[in-house]
Amino acid sequence: MERKKTRNWPLILLYIFIGIVFILGCILAISALWVNRTFCVSFTELLYTLANSLDGTGGNMFGVTLRNCLLPALPIALGYGAAVWFFGFWLPEKKKPILRRLMPAVMGAVALITCICAFLCADRLLQITDYFEARNARSTLYEEHFVPVDEANPTAPEQKKNLLMIYLESMETTYASEDAGGRQPVNYMPFMTALARDQISFSDKEGLGGFISVPGTTWTMGALFATSSGIPFSFPVGENSMGKYDLFASGVTALGDILERDGYYNQFLCGSDIAFAGRDKYFRDHGSYDLYDLHTARQKGVIPSDYFVFWGYEDYILYDIAKKELTALSQKNQPFNLTMLTVDPHHIGGYICPKCGNDYKNQTANVISCADRLLEEFINWCQQQPFYEDTVIVIIGDHPRMDNNLTAGLSYEQRPVYNCFMNTDIVPQGAVSNRTFTAMDIFPTVLAALNYQMEGDRIGLGTNMFSGAKTLAEELGLGYLQEEIRKYSVYYERFY
Repeated sequence: MERKKTRNWPLILLYIFIGIVFILGCILAISALWVNRTFCVSFTELLYTLANSLDGTGGNMFGVTLRNCLLPALPIALGYGAAVWFFGFWLPEKKKPILRRLMPAVMGAVALITCICAFLCADRLLQITDYFEARNARSTLYEEHFVPVDEANPTAPEQKKNLLMIYLESMETTYASEDAGGRQPVNYMPFMTALARDQISFSDKEGLGGFISVPGTTWTMGALFATSSGIPFSFPVGENSMGKYDLFASGVTALGDILERDGYYNQFLCGSDIAFAGRDKYFRDHGSYDLYDLHTARQKGVIPSDYFVFWGYEDYILYDIAKKELTALSQKNQPFNLTMLTVDPHHIGGYICPKCGNDYKNQTANVISCADRLLEEFINWCQQQPFYEDTVIVIIGDHPRMDNNLTAGLSYEQRPVYNCFMNTDIVPQGAVSNRTFTAMDIFPTVLAALNYQMEGDRIGLGTNMFSGAKTLAEELGLGYLQEEIRKYSVYYERFY
């Protein structure tokens, strides 16, 4: 009697293992290519984002990631399975005996080569090796140049002004027309361009420009931190991952701390979940901010309890809420600081809200144009309010967009971030154009705009731009400063 043929389980398991290795290599390569092409970020931004709180992630980012990284690997997996089945099991051994015997070795070699190529591709595109080399090198940047807040001793004026600080998501000046200082054939931000011209706006060039995003400031939480503390977000991954300590960055004295000390009422307003990336912990721990986010708007009945678009709710709703909050704050018997963050221009592509027009073929162009109009309407409203005379308004972008819509081929150094200081009594003592400065310089510059007096012209690693003194980027060179920020610093440990 003929014996029943049994399955070769060791061989099957070997093929499964090789297949997993092969598919993981393909997914790594596909993911690295997609991230690099879509988000324009390095390994640093990815690492900090993944290591910290992802609560409140919007824009269907998980779905977009799965669709672009996993689905393309599906036909590759099916092709691998079909090849193994045909050559390894279906094809009779007597017809192709050598092929049957060599098949596991061939597939294993293909899987190994795929993984090696994928790692090399990811390393080149995301600068993974550069990150670890920098973290293993030591910098004395802080020992040599950091100025503690206590040493600078910022002192509030007798007559305090209110502060309205508006962070515009991904607002870089490349969206202006070329003749205004941008990179576009059409000016998608005409109001912001005119505002920068008529008010005080520091620029890296003649015409509309802004500050350069250096390492540790190239994502929203990093930018919020740097512009309000004077240092980059350079915490080792795992040391301060937002939820691991009772206090976030307990060794840092930030803008909110100073204003709270001097009697300001601090409030932070955003249209998303404030828990994302630990923003809630930072603002609670540094200034006892009253926090208003997506959940607050739902609780107050401003939007339905299940309302959610893009990252939360649209910016036109955010501005309406800001008007009500500003009116209430102005009636308090104390100076206020309302800091707000928009979200509609967020990558990828930005969000088309009901207020957006369809003037341009490019979605991002329509989103930026809409953001410009919404800001114009809001600023015009502010100028008509009783509190305006006593309120300094600071308008800044947080970082360049994490995609290359309208900016293909440009590096971050070629994509300056918008800034504008309104209604301040302080007059710049030096040039406002052709300056090289970073997000860290915003911190002491905001204090100066509020007429704070300080010893010297620097706090943290930031320089008061109104003073005319050289920034660290100008003094040391932008490239050198960026290199030192990437390195490990023993001094930085005291900020944890």
